[in-house]
Amino acid sequence: GGGGGRGGGGKKPKPDGITVYVGNLSFESTVDDIKALFEPHGAVSDVTVPSDRNTGKCRGFAFVTMPARDEMQAACDALDQTLFKGRTIYVNESKPKEQQKEELEQSKLYVGNISFDTTKEDLVEYFGAYGKVVDVYIPLDRDSGSPRGFAFVNMAEEDSANAIEKTDGTVYKGRMLNVSVSLPRGQKAPKRQKRDTKLYVGNLSFYTDVDSVRSLFEEYGPVHDCYMPLDRDTGRPRGFAFVTMEPDAAARAADETDGYEMDGRIIRVNEAQPKGYGGGGGGGGG
Repeated sequence: GGGGGRGGGGKKPKPDGITVYVGNLSFESTVDDIKALFEPHGAVSDVTVPSDRNTGKCRGFAFVTMPARDEMQAACDALDQTLFKGRTIYVNESKPKEQQKEELEQSKLYVGNISFDTTKEDLVEYFGAYGKVVDVYIPLDRDSGSPRGFAFVNMAEEDSANAIEKTDGTVYKGRMLNVSVSLPRGQKAPKRQKRDTKLYVGNLSFYTDVDSVRSLFEEYGPVHDCYMPLDRDTGRPRGFAFVTMEPDAAARAADETDGYEMDGRIIRVNEAQPKGYGGGGGGGGG
């Protein structure tokens, strides 16, 4: 037989010990930084920081190998979800690929309506606040090489629902994101139940400003948009506004604020009807 040797193809031998995954790292992180972070908790036999092919910087995660399980566990307990270089890092035992595949079920999220200057790093950071980001892909236009205005974010499945709930409909870099589970090609998305509801808020005093309307409705849930039309000639408010919220929050808000007294006027609140819709919803002055 002979041969054997130390792993073909120039790969370094696998260090002995237990490997820890460190995620959501700053892209400025180096091997020495991470070694220094872990060494107070025990012996470190190896640190691997995968680097980006283009920038040469850290890709936002690393692997640390520690010989002793108790020291590894102590490091995970002490460092998981702590701040390092301005970011909340995730530290946990890294499982072999096969085991990891079974354990870390991934979801691919579709992120639409992103601004063209949004980078992969931006999205890793933005979605990293809601869980473990495994990968981000921003498709480019074949001819111009410019981003096409959407991205795919792979996350741990257990975090994906929370990430969609927290980011869909939020404004990022001046654009309202459209975030959903990415479906295989050709599969049509089911009609989204959770479309936002737009409320019409009428009979407002001309002294009521958009901020006070927003803060009234924010008591019932996140306000995704608050718009108060102004008179074209005078530039003054026209006495009504539109507030966009999640359906449940909007229903609660409409129930409780319709007939509410604000700045000396009894305001009218109901679901805004699309233009041209019969039945004139969203009237109601006096």
